Amino acid sequence: MKTSDRLEILVSTVSLGCVKNFVDTEVAAGSLLRMGIGLTGDDAEANVMLINTCAFIESARAESFQTLDYAVAWKQLVPGRKIVVAGCLVEWKGFADVKKSYPEVDLWTRVDSVAAMGEKILGLFTGKKNTEPKGKPTYLYDDKTDRILLTPGHYGYLKICDGCNNCCTYCAIPSIRGDLRSRTEKSVIREAQSLLDNGVKELIVIAQDIGAFGMDRGEKDSLAKLVEKLDRLDGDFLLRLLYLHPARVTDRLCGVLSDCRHLARCIEMPLQHISDSVLLRMGRKIGEAETRKAVEMISRSGCAIRTTFMLGFPGETAEDFRKLYDFTEEQRFARMGAFVYSPEQGTPAAVMPDQVSAVTAKRRYGKLMRLQQEISYEANKALVGGLVKVIFDQSPCKGKALARTVFDAPDIDNEVIVSKCPAWIGAGTIADVLVKDADAYGLKAVFHQGGNI
Repeated sequence: MKTSDRLEILVSTVSLGCVKNFVDTEVAAGSLLRMGIGLTGDDAEANVMLINTCAFIESARAESFQTLDYAVAWKQLVPGRKIVVAGCLVEWKGFADVKKSYPEVDLWTRVDSVAAMGEKILGLFTGKKNTEPKGKPTYLYDDKTDRILLTPGHYGYLKICDGCNNCCTYCAIPSIRGDLRSRTEKSVIREAQSLLDNGVKELIVIAQDIGAFGMDRGEKDSLAKLVEKLDRLDGDFLLRLLYLHPARVTDRLCGVLSDCRHLARCIEMPLQHISDSVLLRMGRKIGEAETRKAVEMISRSGCAIRTTFMLGFPGETAEDFRKLYDFTEEQRFARMGAFVYSPEQGTPAAVMPDQVSAVTAKRRYGKLMRLQQEISYEANKALVGGLVKVIFDQSPCKGKALARTVFDAPDIDNEVIVSKCPAWIGAGTIADVLVKDADAYGLKAVFHQGGNI
């Protein structure tokens, strides 16, 4: 069957897990359109469902399985429908059992196949045999790769590297995503300029560890140099940094952050814990003193910190948890999330002695998040009556719109409901609002007639 006279193929995409995986979905979407395959947001009209899976922790795999169950039911409703599964679940150590459990899946594709998704899905309809690459993933997209932004048009992600060499003892990412591999600085800058030229107002720099950018090439302080050059790009935009390992915080980087004109001044820096003994067993490269120094350096650069902590890591004692609780109370992070440790097959932590019971870990998680809720509420209440700069995520409807403070990342952090918005407000507009009310995870505000960026 020739490409020009093939059956109409309409693909519905489901992207699970982190925003790094979401970029892969965008690359896959670009590959589909390049091959003349259509995209639809309506499962009912699709004849292919493409699921880009996550397998980082047990809860992520549970979501993947739930989505697969839905896809199987969807497939059975109409003859001829096909299911394609991509992403991290296919790289996971337990994949062979997953594949046996879902014989209804028509095609399983590895991480390295993301840019060839169009050819592979077309092959389902032409009878072409699928061949998947072997070995660890090595693929990395660049500025020349076909990619369709599936985010709202005012923000886009810049994935600057993939894979990871940190090898934390609890993490399966190196075995799932492969070794660290960085894009070239020129490629990142070209893509960033292209995004800005196409109306993006918020560039979100992402990787497993953005501070490791260039380290696979033996480079030093490459992230600082990249941020400097991104900051020089023309236009009114925000530059947001997600996932900086505290071991990568340097004087040079903090100097750049301090001077950066476009920076959204809240850095995502997962700390995971503060107890020396826990950090040592986690393989986090630095202990309490160095972690505290990294926090202090980022704070001195004029940036708030968004972080995450892990509860219930093997060997975590009541004293370790108390130290983490006190550290959280002391630092009063602008944004903080937490999760319960999940033993991952094939990782050193999974076979460590002194595994913490799920009941204990969940109790500690609940106590820490209650503290953070109080901290967040107090911080938000302090904003009432003042002006806050926000970025709008939608145009107003009947004078109301959803926005975020410039500290907040999309789909992660707090929302701001803004009333009395003028009609000219559009998604991506950055403007001041007057805060009228607050709760722990959101603000209510009215538009401030004082101009916009």
